[in-house]
Amino acid sequence: MTGLSKSLPLEIWVIIVEMHRSKAHVSTLRALSRCCRALACLCQRVLFRDLHIPRIFYGWTSRRDGALARLEDAFTQPPHLATYVHKVRYRIEEKEEENTMVPWILNQLTDNLADVHMEYVSQTPRTPHLDWVTLDVRLRSSIIRVVQSPRLRYLTLKWIKNIPLSVFGSLSSDLMTVKFQGVEVQIQPDYEGLESTKNSGGTPRRVDLAQTKRRLPHIKNLHYFYHDTGGVLASRPFVFDFEHLQFLRISWGNEHQCALGKELMKAASKLERLACVVESPHKSTSGLAKAMLDYGLDVSLTALTIGLAHKTALPTIPDPDEYDLFLGLIKELELLAGKNTVKKLLVHFDTTKGTHDRLTDSLGRLDGDITREAFPHLERFDLEFWVDWEPFAGYAAPGLQDVWAERNRAQCRAVAAMPGLRFGCQVVIIDDLSSLLPLVGRSS
Repeated sequence: MTGLSKSLPLEIWVIIVEMHRSKAHVSTLRALSRCCRALACLCQRVLFRDLHIPRIFYGWTSRRDGALARLEDAFTQPPHLATYVHKVRYRIEEKEEENTMVPWILNQLTDNLADVHMEYVSQTPRTPHLDWVTLDVRLRSSIIRVVQSPRLRYLTLKWIKNIPLSVFGSLSSDLMTVKFQGVEVQIQPDYEGLESTKNSGGTPRRVDLAQTKRRLPHIKNLHYFYHDTGGVLASRPFVFDFEHLQFLRISWGNEHQCALGKELMKAASKLERLACVVESPHKSTSGLAKAMLDYGLDVSLTALTIGLAHKTALPTIPDPDEYDLFLGLIKELELLAGKNTVKKLLVHFDTTKGTHDRLTDSLGRLDGDITREAFPHLERFDLEFWVDWEPFAGYAAPGLQDVWAERNRAQCRAVAAMPGLRFGCQVVIIDDLSSLLPLVGRSS
């Protein structure tokens, strides 16, 4: 191994290493760590800062086993490389109970963890959730240990059901950003000091979380969608403190979702950015404007995002005169006219080709409501369309996205001509359902 050049200070070498990391030159960092003793520790810190637990590439399961074995070997060699891990990403696989290396690797991670991302991606859309109780006991214990890391600041969990609510009663008080997508909890009476009483009529369940003995995490960013009555926030009192909440992203549309949304708006006196997702054409944005006005968001909110989904198939093609393609949004915008401080407005459509064509012809309705009088502080307005491309339709023609975007833009001439307003219109054709992202691509 070689040493460092005495002509360059250590700070310069740090910049060089970080530059290779930013450009994803992983092989270069590996080579530096092996050939230069002075840079070995620095390169290892960068290489292991963001850890991805290897996932299965179908048809190549042996690759994952080999990668896990190499990672296990690395964590047993001095220095203790697991101490360098600040972020871990783990995609839970279908038959993870057969693997003993993953729990061992997770157990090596230390209190330096600041960011945890765990998700389950189902191969069958009809059963999107992973049932927590089906996981191996050792793996469940390891996941809980990681989720409850004492210095954790960012937590993401997706598509897991029947997680004990008690897991969320011992989260880090430093937690700032929480993303829960399709996470459902199970309340277990007399488990780890948690007791619950079941209420009829769908009212929130009361849970004693011994809040006097610990400080609740002061959440600043909350992403909470694809939940109904079984989510983490279905119990009272909340397991988080929302007094300092600045960004909220929630599902909106049915009775339970709207009731929870109103409660969160009331609790978040410092809310600045709001994203509401109506994930089904059977729901609507009805009541959103009134809730915003009732809880003071007309003077605090600077960014508003609305996501509207038309992907769910309806029994028959609805009559355009009866079916509102905007799911009530036009009326809500009219109620907010002149009573808001919104600077950034984004309307996102997750739709099909047929519905997109009809939306294009209807954008004039939206164009007439986005005026300087209605939104006196508006600086940016964006329209986004994610269009599912039917598999039997063949490949989309090159440049079709741009053609559709220009066609949509042409329907919004008044908005495009508004002085002092930046107007953006984007169309993204989704031709691979397995790569779909959640509704609303941006949070601000």
